[in-house]
This record gives sequence, structure tokens and C-alpha cells, in this order.
Amino acid sequence: MTLSKGTKASMWIGALTFSLFAFMLYFRAYVYAGMYIEPDAPYGISDIIEFLLGCIFLLLMAVSVILAIVLFIKGSVQSKKSGVLLLVFCVVLFFAYSPLHNMAARLGG
Repeated sequence: MTLSKGTKASMWIGALTFSLFAFMLYFRAYVYAGMYIEPDAPYGISDIIEFLLGCIFLLLMAVSVILAIVLFIKGSVQSKKSGVLLLVFCVVLFFAYSPLHNMAARLGG
């Protein structure tokens, strides 16, 4: 079976988004607590890094949703299916992030 360009693009952006998602959870669980926070400071470098990772994640999610909509409108049948799956994947990641982030924070101490 030959994959269409739209399907390949949705697989790549989905894999990239999931990789960043997994790295964000890893960072929160294992790296965040070990980074230095200046005494009496409201936030540290780890908070800034986490904020930037979150911004990049939201940007990737927006690109994924736009790609999914474009594939659903203009793609072949295979691309339309992958666009719908990418959209569902993004929704699942978006709603799973908060509980998993809290669980990673408890894991990291």
C-alpha cells in the first residue's frame, strides 16, 4: 500500500507532536525538580522552559489541526481518513495533558 503525501505529513506531524508531549512529561517528572530556583523568586528557569515547551506544543497542535482540516477538505480518501485520525489524536493529547502533567509533577516531587 502506497501512502499519500497527506498521510505521510499527518504521520510526521503527529509523531512530532507526540514526541514533544512525551518530552514535556519527562521534563516535568525528572528534570523540573532538580533545576535551581533562586530563593524568594516567584519562578525559576525550569518554569520558563516549561512555558516555552507548552507554547511550542500549542503551536504544533494548531498546525496539526490546520493540516487535518486541509486534508479533510482537499485530500484523497486516504488523506481524509488520516486527517480525521490526526484531529482525534490532537484532541486526545490536549485533554490528556493536564492530568498527566499533574501525575508527572507528583512523580517528580
